[in-house]
Formats: sequence, C-alpha cells, structure tokens
Amino acid sequence: MASAKDEVHRLVDLLSDFECDQIASALDRTVVGERFWEDDVAILYNEYVKTRSAELAENFGDLIPSMAAAGDGLFIPIPIVKAYEDAECMALPAPGSLVVGVGECLQRRRSRRDYTGDALSASELSTVLAHACGRTGAIAGYDYDRLPLRSFPSAGGLQAPEVYLSVQAVADVPAGIYHYHAGDHALELLAAGDHGATLSTVAMGQDLQRAAVVFLLTGCYARVRWKYGERAYRYMCIDTGFLGQNLCLVAEALDLGACAIAGFIDDAADRLLGIDGRDELSMLLISMGPVRRRTAP
Repeated sequence: MASAKDEVHRLVDLLSDFECDQIASALDRTVVGERFWEDDVAILYNEYVKTRSAELAENFGDLIPSMAAAGDGLFIPIPIVKAYEDAECMALPAPGSLVVGVGECLQRRRSRRDYTGDALSASELSTVLAHACGRTGAIAGYDYDRLPLRSFPSAGGLQAPEVYLSVQAVADVPAGIYHYHAGDHALELLAAGDHGATLSTVAMGQDLQRAAVVFLLTGCYARVRWKYGERAYRYMCIDTGFLGQNLCLVAEALDLGACAIAGFIDDAADRLLGIDGRDELSMLLISMGPVRRRTAP
C-alpha cells in the first residue's frame, strides 16, 4: 500500500505549475507551524476569492455571464430597486442644496454622537437621503433602458446596499422603521413607533435613543452574487462603505453629527428589518442628529 507521502507525490504530478506554487506556499507555512486551517476565517475567505492572473487567462469566459436578453427585456435576475408595495408610503419634500464644499466637509468630518435630542426637519432628512443615496439619473445597461444611477458607486452598478432608517425625532414624520425608496424619493413604513431603545440593545448598549434618526444599511448579496460569485461579498462591503461615507459627509455639510456603528447583533438587526440575513443582511448602522456646538479639534 502506498504511503501518504507517495500519494502526495502522485497527485503533485497532476497539478499545473500555478497550482503547485499555491500548495508549496501552504506547505512552507505548515512546516514552520502556521497551519492554514487555523487561520482567521476572513483571511481564508480573502484567499479563496482572490482574482488571479492564471484564472483570468484560463477561465475568462466563465467570468462574463451570457448577455442574451430575455423576452421581457429584464436581464438582471435580481431587481435593483426594492419596494414594499403594501407599505404606507410617505413622499419626502424637495431636498435642499449643500453649500459647504467637499474639501471642508472632509476636513471637518468626525464621529459625533453627543446628540441634543432635538428633531431634524423633514427637509433636512430629505436632503440627507437625496444627496447621500438618492437617484441621480439613468443609463442603459443589463438590457434595461433606464438603469437607475445613484450618488454612491457600486460594483457593476448593481447597488447592493439598501437603506432603512429608524425615525426617532423628525418633524412631520411619525416615528417608525422605514425603507427608503430611492426611485420615488419616499419612505415606506415597515413598523410604526419609536425603536430607539430596541436599537440601543441591538447595538449592545450604545445609546441611540437621542439620535434623531438611525440609518440601517443592508447589503443585498443576491443582487451581486449572480455576477461576481463569492467575491461579491467583498464588493458588497465596499459599496456599503461608500454609502456610509456619503451619509457622514452630507451630515457634516448640514452641521449634523453622524457616527458609524459596526458593533451590533446582526441577527437582531435582521429580525428588526424583516430580512433573512443571507440574501440580504445587515451591514452598518449610522446614527445622526443635531449635536452640541463644536469646539476646536
């Protein structure tokens, strides 16, 4: 009976030079005590989804989906625009303009959550949503005549993030959990009532009750996975970061405080929003509201 070492030799002869390079690297690390199966799972994932030149050369055709259009003209298998058709819908007022330059916003930006508890106006909320994540135009793509464009970049233009918000103190907008419908620039009510205390628990004791609004950003993994496979998870995280930065900068332009919160109980946030945590999952919270007057940094 062949030994395990003999079997390894036999299998190595079947591998390409590129595959041997990868295995040699793993063996080198194992010999010095670094066992790849004990690594941080994030490192393993990153190795698994890396785009490598050899893969591009051998499998380029597999990376590009067939572009044959369906008869109804809808190529994308997952809709880009999410809507809650049975929800009570509230149109937002026209957004205002931003008069502070991007350079000044970047210089001033800080995480601020010393909220006064004062309310935002509906116009301020509208301005935040329109500039940070609103629809900015349309373009032909994926066999759509008018693929929506947004104010944040996204992988493949597929707009993985969705925007929900817990309204806690906004004039003329009843407290509740809402979904932002960017196409209509409107709020769709999912659950009435003040959820500040619940969100503070979800955020493991961080005080979110004095924020005027808490944004809950999710990622629609299914929306990008059909095109990018497992690598889509990385793109979804990047896209959420772009959107989160937009929210922080627009808040700065409006002299509001904003603070991104990544520490929260994922399953609890998913349940609050009624999402499955697989095809769509909670990614980031951002609290926002009026803050006490700034002092010099």
